[in-house]
Amino acid sequence: MRISKRDQRLLLVLLGLAFFLFTYLTVCRSYEAKCEELQSQIDSLAPRLAELRQYSSNLSSYQEEISKIEDSVDSELLKFPSDVRNEDMIMYADELQKNIGIKLNGISVAKPELISRFDIPRESADGYKLVPVAAMRIGADIDCTMNYSQLKSLINYIYSTKEKTALKSVNISFNTETGGLTGTVSVEKYFVSSADYSYQKTNIPSVETGVSDPFGTFSVSTSEENAPAEKSEAN
Repeated sequence: MRISKRDQRLLLVLLGLAFFLFTYLTVCRSYEAKCEELQSQIDSLAPRLAELRQYSSNLSSYQEEISKIEDSVDSELLKFPSDVRNEDMIMYADELQKNIGIKLNGISVAKPELISRFDIPRESADGYKLVPVAAMRIGADIDCTMNYSQLKSLINYIYSTKEKTALKSVNISFNTETGGLTGTVSVEKYFVSSADYSYQKTNIPSVETGVSDPFGTFSVSTSEENAPAEKSEAN
């Protein structure tokens, strides 16, 4: 059976159409499905994109506010030392004695107490990071003797202290014999300790130690020793 050239061309056309239809159904349709899926994802991300563009347009104002907040946090943290130890409280009591004139009879320092934990932003090479810190409190009961004027000066001095300090309570009584005030003043100091805390030694002035006569003995002067002898010779 011979096929004419006209039929051959018709068959080639039909084969081309079949190949095109097969390609469209297998390849093109799969790409169309992927394009529709991607377009759906783009449409769903469009609101987020608009929101981020709005944030980007306000970036300078955000950075300005961040700088203000950081300065405010640093300014407040300057009021709180990184640590307050027992020796610091003892030296603070000694400071009250020297500057106000009260007489210290004794001091009792309590263990530091945790108030709260929180994070503060710190600038680093990669931007900002949150540093965990702990707010702490330490108290001391100061047994002292003073007069009324010194009591008022004591209260003003405590609340004018550079580091955050508070007067927890005052329990005093009037001494009828001396006309002064005797009692206990409870003072609290606050500090903020972070992971990058570095120890700083408390400045304690040197004091003289030891006594010249630890056993309590005494010596008699030469004049006192010779006096009885001279008197007996005279007799």
